[in-house]
Amino acid sequence: MTQTTAHTGTTAAGHGHGHGDGTGDTAVRTATHHHATPVTRARTVGRFLAHLAEMVVVMVLGMLLLGPAWDWAGAALGVEAALGRPDVGAVVMLLDMVAAMTVWMRLRRHSWRAIWEMNAAMAVPFVVLLTLFRAGAATAGDVMLWGHVLMVPAMAAAMLLRPAEYTQHVHGFDLAWLRRRWPVLLGLTLLAGTIAGGVGALPPWLILAVALVYPVVGLVRRSIRGRQMVLLQAAGLAVFAGVAVLATALAGQDTGAYVVAVGLVGHAVWDAFHHRAGAVVWRWYAETCVVFDVLLAAAVVAVALAA
Repeated sequence: MTQTTAHTGTTAAGHGHGHGDGTGDTAVRTATHHHATPVTRARTVGRFLAHLAEMVVVMVLGMLLLGPAWDWAGAALGVEAALGRPDVGAVVMLLDMVAAMTVWMRLRRHSWRAIWEMNAAMAVPFVVLLTLFRAGAATAGDVMLWGHVLMVPAMAAAMLLRPAEYTQHVHGFDLAWLRRRWPVLLGLTLLAGTIAGGVGALPPWLILAVALVYPVVGLVRRSIRGRQMVLLQAAGLAVFAGVAVLATALAGQDTGAYVVAVGLVGHAVWDAFHHRAGAVVWRWYAETCVVFDVLLAAAVVAVALAA
């Protein structure tokens, strides 16, 4: 009886002690929660500002690292005067910053939607200021100064569209994605070699040459399967052959250069379709060709405009 009473008393004491601890823990947790809220908010704001600062640094590095490439290309193409125009210079700087931001944000595992939103936010101030510049309501200095100043709050506004993207996610680095982008470097290398050789000397039948790669590779790899794919490849070859014939007929004229540029852009779309579908050619080839075609088309147009 004594042992039972003692045990019961001990158990009751234990339950009382446990109940006391539970109540105390709840009180402590509540107090800690109320006490930690400002710290959490401060940390969130700190992460947001740190992310914004990181992107501003990337933006500046994009201008510094890609600027020399533009200088070299301008000299090789003979379009230094065009690149020296304030409006063109502003667009070039914007492209440098957008390119660097896109690569960095993708490397940091941001969503493509967030990346396009950020690119649009960076472009808006320059679009507005360049419109005012063309209308005579802003000077070249205004475009350069206020374009960069207004870009920072515009970037912050894009970040506020999805704050969790920039304050809660631990992004890390997607190095595997970066390693898979070697076709882009290959495309840029081929472009540099083409520019060094002289864009003005490009033969108009280049469009047909690049278009022939698809049916040839498709036959070798036996990757053109099905009646629809056969008809699609035949139609594509016919279209690009027509563009090549037209460009040849207009060779030596600015219009001929524009036709070549249109053909290259059209072939870049053709490449993108096949890359996305994983059809006919190797995906790395399609990716390389997209980069090469688009940038070469821009170079052809730049030379034609500067002539």
